Amino acid sequence: MTLKNFCKIQINDKNKIKPRRRSGLLSPFALNPGKCKIHFEGTNVKSKIDENVIYQALINNEFLRNVLTGSSLQKLIDCMYEKNIEAGDTLLEQGHINSFLFVSKSGTYKVTENDKQTDLFGGSRVFGEVAILHSAKASQTIKAITKGSIWVLDCIQYKNITVNSHVEKREEIVSFLKDVPSIRRASNSRLYTLCDLFHEKFFPGTSSLVKEGDIVSDFIIVTSGTATILTRERNRKLDKLTRGCFFGDYIFQKETISLYTILADPPGVECLVISRKEFLNHFHDLEHFLNRKSSISPTEASTKYAQLQLKNLKKIKTLGLGGFGKVELVQDSRHKDDIFALKLMKKFEITGHQAHIDQVYNEKNLQMACNSDFIVRLFRTFRDNKYVYFLLEPCMGGDLWNMLRRQRRKCFDTDTAKFYAGCIVEALGYLHSRDIVYRDLKPENVMVSASGYLKLTDFGFAKKIALNETAYSFVGTAEYVAPELIQNLPHDRGVDYWALGVFIYELLVGNSPFRNEEHNDLKTYKAILKGIDFVTFPFIVSPRARNLIKKLCKPLSIDRIGCQKNGIKDIKIHPWFSKLDWEKLSRMELEPPIRISLNGRTDTRYFEQFREEKEDVVLEDFSAWDKDF
Repeated sequence: MTLKNFCKIQINDKNKIKPRRRSGLLSPFALNPGKCKIHFEGTNVKSKIDENVIYQALINNEFLRNVLTGSSLQKLIDCMYEKNIEAGDTLLEQGHINSFLFVSKSGTYKVTENDKQTDLFGGSRVFGEVAILHSAKASQTIKAITKGSIWVLDCIQYKNITVNSHVEKREEIVSFLKDVPSIRRASNSRLYTLCDLFHEKFFPGTSSLVKEGDIVSDFIIVTSGTATILTRERNRKLDKLTRGCFFGDYIFQKETISLYTILADPPGVECLVISRKEFLNHFHDLEHFLNRKSSISPTEASTKYAQLQLKNLKKIKTLGLGGFGKVELVQDSRHKDDIFALKLMKKFEITGHQAHIDQVYNEKNLQMACNSDFIVRLFRTFRDNKYVYFLLEPCMGGDLWNMLRRQRRKCFDTDTAKFYAGCIVEALGYLHSRDIVYRDLKPENVMVSASGYLKLTDFGFAKKIALNETAYSFVGTAEYVAPELIQNLPHDRGVDYWALGVFIYELLVGNSPFRNEEHNDLKTYKAILKGIDFVTFPFIVSPRARNLIKKLCKPLSIDRIGCQKNGIKDIKIHPWFSKLDWEKLSRMELEPPIRISLNGRTDTRYFEQFREEKEDVVLEDFSAWDKDF
């Protein structure tokens, strides 16, 4: 069995995290880790005392103890290496990219922020912990003021190790499942989905895995240790269960009475367990599990504007600006009624960075394949020596973030939020039916059309993730990322449902539930890991809305509403949506709650106003990476 054949795992993404509050039309490139300002080399040979010091420092860190499990914690410790520090050495520098996690061993260190000293510490302490998720600009400067030593972790190396470890674990579980007669003929995608539903359970020596005469409702696979099968006569041993052995596979069809007692041999046995209830929560029955139909093929993009040429597009106004380029409102000079949003991306910012090139092509291919009333259409692309261009459907109501800020109470009433959330549910349902996970839902990436309906845009982080595939990349916006992303676990469409819960909360309250006033990513991640149950819901959020948000923001992806056997239908039939006519919404026959008033098709009143200044000189690039644009 090979990884290539059984587990097509997408791990080639670079870690990408977006700041909040950018125009929904803009898609800035992810922070490029590049080279850290400080280079570290050292030895990873460490004593038991050293390991214990590092261990205590890590588990005493509130953020890391919620991110690291037993196995990943040990791998992290194994990967750390020691580095001697001289007085005056800078370990973190505010505003500079950091890709390392540190544990101080000895020495004294000064912490400054905006050139003001905020702390002085010595002994064992963790810093740079956000780097375990993604390379980021340091929020503080930390400098050694005496000689000392530190333990250093290269977080990119660590991520590669943990990803490979998880891949091997999933592959092993699927190999066990292929030996189970009742389910072995299921597709690989089904088996990989099933393997993610198992949880680990330890049975101490002499304890019962199951007793004779009990109703069996769990399927169990032994992964380490052994167990003995006994008959009613306790001294009669029938057989041993060793690694890879299983029992209870009939629970996929029905519960039965056990004919045997199975005891764990000392010191105990480690098992993978799934209950019949958990199985049925995700699959209607065994036949449904064995006969999965393939997903819908993506729709081909319209060819209506195939003959349109870049030279025929006349600029009317700038709609958005960003470091990568800009978005302009343009008009076809030959057909005055044809108005577009033209997204320009600087080629020289992309050239030489394969991750950026992949991101641009990914955005092009996925968005152009979509043909939904709830997704901004990408009609075609162009290129020249300075830019690549995306010709987009114009949405003259601006982005939802700006509309939210314009409300008197900086939030929407329940009926308005329900309508807008319904539009996003329709968009996600369309994408998920085509195995596309969006991965960056937030009001800034949602456009308001002239009709008043919402449309998703910005497919820079979207990814095709089939049921037999898993993505490991850390992408999205800090306040909206799901806990599995923070914990370096694989993710699927469940991240979109988590984000939908955060999105609904923000529509109703005006802020995301995990936001902090300092916009500190580390504090945000800590709040996400604590969970939605620790979030305060204002009185304006109804009990039904609160119930839906909490069901969408379950800690485990498989437990979220939308991720179970009825899929997105469970969201649509939730009581909070009881008065929303989904049929009329899908046909765009409902009256939108906020009317968009325009004086003509080129009225830009709903966009930020930019002063039209002389354009900066853009470097030309003659490489051929964009030959397919």
